[in-house]
Amino acid sequence: MTLTTHAAEDAPATTSGRRAARSSLHLRKVLVPIGLGVLLLVGVGLSASVAYHNRLGVTNVDGISYMGIAREYAHGWFGDAVNAYWSPMVSWLMAPIIAVGAGPQTAFAVVNTLAVAVVLGIGGWLVWSQNHRAVPAVLFMVTAIPALMSAVSVQTPDLLVVAWMFGFLWSLRWADQALHGSRRSRIASGVVLGVVAAIGYFVKLFLLPVALGSVVLWLLLRVWSARRRREPVRHWWPVPVAAVVAFAVVIAPWVGALTVKYGEVTLGSSLSVNVGSKFDDAGRSTDWPWLPVPPNEHATTANEDFTPSVFEKGVQDNPDPDAVPPVSRPQTEPTVTKSSSLVARGTYYVEQRLLAFPYYLQKISTFAPFAAPIALLFAAALVIGVVRFRRYAFTCIVAASTLVYFIGYGMITSSSSGGGNARYYWPLFYLTAMIGALMLPAVWRLVRRRGVIRTVVACVAIAVVPIASYTQNWFGSPAPFYPSVNRTDPLQVTGPVDVPPLVELADQMKSSGALPAGSSIIGTNSRSLASIAFLTGTRAFGRSGQGYTYHSEAMLKVYADEGIRYFVQFDPASAPARDYSMAGKVVGTFGATIACTGDSSSDAAQPCRIQVIRLDG
Repeated sequence: MTLTTHAAEDAPATTSGRRAARSSLHLRKVLVPIGLGVLLLVGVGLSASVAYHNRLGVTNVDGISYMGIAREYAHGWFGDAVNAYWSPMVSWLMAPIIAVGAGPQTAFAVVNTLAVAVVLGIGGWLVWSQNHRAVPAVLFMVTAIPALMSAVSVQTPDLLVVAWMFGFLWSLRWADQALHGSRRSRIASGVVLGVVAAIGYFVKLFLLPVALGSVVLWLLLRVWSARRRREPVRHWWPVPVAAVVAFAVVIAPWVGALTVKYGEVTLGSSLSVNVGSKFDDAGRSTDWPWLPVPPNEHATTANEDFTPSVFEKGVQDNPDPDAVPPVSRPQTEPTVTKSSSLVARGTYYVEQRLLAFPYYLQKISTFAPFAAPIALLFAAALVIGVVRFRRYAFTCIVAASTLVYFIGYGMITSSSSGGGNARYYWPLFYLTAMIGALMLPAVWRLVRRRGVIRTVVACVAIAVVPIASYTQNWFGSPAPFYPSVNRTDPLQVTGPVDVPPLVELADQMKSSGALPAGSSIIGTNSRSLASIAFLTGTRAFGRSGQGYTYHSEAMLKVYADEGIRYFVQFDPASAPARDYSMAGKVVGTFGATIACTGDSSSDAAQPCRIQVIRLDG
């Protein structure tokens, strides 16, 4: 009787406890997404503020081409806007913003801010939806926010590449989950995967092999896992087939437009231009023209289209080699050329990639000091069995895509460029951060059983990841990591809008009438000149490293033949005065603290004297 009574008394308490647990779980499932949404708004707001305060500058010579093409779309000059070299997506997104009256720099800032929202929104949701725990998602988002703030002002599509990577991972996860569903769900997921892959092709041509490699590696992992469990795989074929068909349908109109403009079927020219040079040491000095010209009357620079059939229409020969100052690096005859044997070119390619690999790793460590430790930790977890594909399928998919991206850029980086620009490797920062966040529950379960000391060490190691992101990206300090990031000052989130010296210089040139809009110009510093041309509405001829000068009759004749009316000379402010009587008349002298003595993006700013000469020829 007593036992019955106790059972009767315990039953309501047990039921009440279960109801309380369910209520608590339901409340957590509601509050956590709300909290992540608030964190999303904070991250987007901070990034938008940074973009707003830096919107007036021109940060990248590639960005000038993207903004120029967007402006052509906005004005309806579609024949000029279609471009085989620069992928169109970022220009397409900017075009309607420019069409309603915004400046191209502002349009780029808006597009990059939208990319920030996609990265934080999809990335945070992917991490949270894997285990419905708040801490991993918060860790990912908190780590990503300062890096996104640092990247949002850079006028290239690389932040859009990061956003696409997370959209691609979402579509790949859907396709993976649909493999064991109905045929309709497999076809639907395959179509979405193909559409997302097509969007990546529009964002950056390099993402086409990334998408292909990631899908192939994912299918291989799935087949291997299924074989181990003796599961059938024959019914999986609708996913890749639907993806290929959807991809082809989406890109067909664009490929058709490129084919009409360039006269041959092409997916784009950037891979052939950039990858083709990796197989020989002939160099651009002999392969590319001496004086390239803007590809159309609306283009700002010749860089707007590097497609050889367009870029090489300029003057091919230097009319006065003696007038060109010697380059700093020794000139040697090429040992491997395009006419060399396949074995020789392949051997050269492998040797150069091995030589460049240490620079590649070092470049990645400049902005993601935790990428290598997380990768090694994940590899160790796979080896010891903490992470298995069956239970951690999505984590393995993210790791596979990261590996494909890493290998892809490792195959084209060069030692001569010190591993290339760090922005090419931004996705590795966010993807390794996501891998770490996805692994966090498994790691935590493992270390908390090993005592207090190991738990504390794990907590410190986890905290290092967001700390590294904040110190390097928000505050511009390399400590305690090595080597330093390029920027050494904190991000400007509040205060007055930053007006770069180069923008002030361009405004002075416009207001003084020294460079009338629509004029054709050339000068001694192609990087600064490209920005000045973009900001003043003029057209800049030539490319960096060619030694253009005003005191050669042969060169002056070429300028006259090409319709170039103004020469812009950049000198240190302390340099002696020049005599321009042979070339024409000085119509403006200006001062600015900019990089003025060379064509490298790493040149330091210094007091500079800029003189504009109206050519008499």
